[in-house]
Amino acid sequence: MDTLSYMMNLINGVYEDERGWRHFRVPNKTYDVRMHPMTLEWECSCPAYKFGRGKACKHIKIIQNN
Repeated sequence: MDTLSYMMNLINGVYEDERGWRHFRVPNKTYDVRMHPMTLEWECSCPAYKFGRGKACKHIKIIQNN
């Protein structure tokens, strides 16, 4: 387990960076799912999101449904 995954497990899988983005982690995945609360933009670091031209991937949907 990498250091970021370990830390996110300690803080219930969510942290907020200095620019206001909230970062989430899907269990057993290393992709960074993030959401900006002011603009409600969602992004994911997985290939499906990148090649889907910004269309919500399954990792974003998992976080949104929880």
